Amino acid sequence: ISFVPFAFAENDITLSLGAGEEYSDNFYRSETDEIAVFTTIIRPCINARAWTDQSSVFFAYSPIFNFYSGHYYTKDKDSRKVDTSDDNYIGHNLNFTGETTFFERLKLTLEERYRKTREPGAYDEYLKGASDREMYSINQVKPFLTYDFAEKFRAILGYQNEVYNYEVSEDSHEDRGYFTLRYHLDDRTSIEVEEQYWWRRYPHTPDYNSSQTMLIFRRELSDYLGCEIGAGYLDRRFRSVEPQSQYYVEDWNGFVYRLALTGESDVSRLFLSFRRNLNDFSKGTTYFDAHRLTVHAEHTFLEKMRCKLGGYYQENDYFTTLTYKGSSELRKDKIWDAYFGIKYWIADWVSAGLSYEYTDRDSNSDGESYTENRVFGNIEFEYSTAKRQ
Repeated sequence: ISFVPFAFAENDITLSLGAGEEYSDNFYRSETDEIAVFTTIIRPCINARAWTDQSSVFFAYSPIFNFYSGHYYTKDKDSRKVDTSDDNYIGHNLNFTGETTFFERLKLTLEERYRKTREPGAYDEYLKGASDREMYSINQVKPFLTYDFAEKFRAILGYQNEVYNYEVSEDSHEDRGYFTLRYHLDDRTSIEVEEQYWWRRYPHTPDYNSSQTMLIFRRELSDYLGCEIGAGYLDRRFRSVEPQSQYYVEDWNGFVYRLALTGESDVSRLFLSFRRNLNDFSKGTTYFDAHRLTVHAEHTFLEKMRCKLGGYYQENDYFTTLTYKGSSELRKDKIWDAYFGIKYWIADWVSAGLSYEYTDRDSNSDGESYTENRVFGNIEFEYSTAKRQ
């Protein structure tokens, strides 16, 4: 793909360096053997943007250095130090977006997302409460075309390839095609039909094919507030194996939806959503039907201090996982999460932050319940060429 030359484009390069300390009283999210961990995090980052009237390019890359210390194992009031230095790692976050407009109405976009991390929910939000801390990488490439026609119509045609690579566990990859047709009823209201078809492949775990059709209504309630209502049907079919096999997974089909309220001004942001869907990725055959309520609010005071408050509540109904071997009862989880944070700009180029997060997972499956308290403090330095001009 060749984009318009950027010799005379406007541009901005932002360099930043962050250093922080995080404390978790149950880092490995265990029901009984809680390990308290201090994590030192160093994060340099570069963001680069360039744009013309017809094209734009955005690139961001950040290596994340994670060093663990002060690990203690507590059981029956007996404590000892645990060496988990093998878990030290360098994570990577890379984002790239390039787009160019052809013939005034036709736009081509290419997006690239790469993550290397130990956080289970880095891509699938429904997995955020998972307890596994194995290191893995995700690479996602998504090219798509956007075409505006007849003034009020917009069509989007795209493809997505996603690859999961795990340190020990089974790898997988997903291919997805999607098509969206949007109609603008007026300047504030639109309605669209979204069609997706994708398939995920594993070396051993049953593969699956999925199709999802949704009808989505969007409305700008005011200059600062908007809403979205979407509903549709999901059909997921797994590779056929014998019902007695440990890899057997029943097909699933049903109603899915998402409701959202969003607000944004110069100093405030609001996000409230309620959605139902399945997790796309699974280690083994741990698929579940998730209902999730999410809330996030933030406000900047006196142009110097930003406060955020939010959390989520999620219910997972597993249709493949039993509470324990030999049981006929399916696993169910309830997850509560709440957080609060403050970020203060000491100067235009330096800021400091402090945040707290509490998570509680209640599961009827043996060994899957846990609570976790996390505290994080950091300082960040930033330099932007655009701000210095």
